[in-house]
Amino acid sequence: MEDKITTLSEVKKYIQDFSDARGWRKDQNAKDLVMALTVEASELAEIFMWLHSDEADSVREDEGEFEHLKEEVADVFWYLCRICEHFGIDLSAAVESKAGKNAVKYPVK
Repeated sequence: MEDKITTLSEVKKYIQDFSDARGWRKDQNAKDLVMALTVEASELAEIFMWLHSDEADSVREDEGEFEHLKEEVADVFWYLCRICEHFGIDLSAAVESKAGKNAVKYPVK
């Protein structure tokens, strides 16, 4: 899969199918999914925890750390998609709606 050729719907279906094959969705609940998302977001933040702001971009120069970064980003996205599926949220529509609200709240000067 690649961003340029894979739709968001295809990614969400892939995650659903992967989770279903392992029996992960049958016992899912909102609280556990949100908690898992926050754990994964914390693991993403942990990569940068002791780096000075000026050094944060250097993560991409370390092959192991960059791979770790990609894994944690994927985990965060994974649980975000599972939350959307659980609640029937159309992520693209939600992003567009929120952008419209932000445009009113933060107009271009």
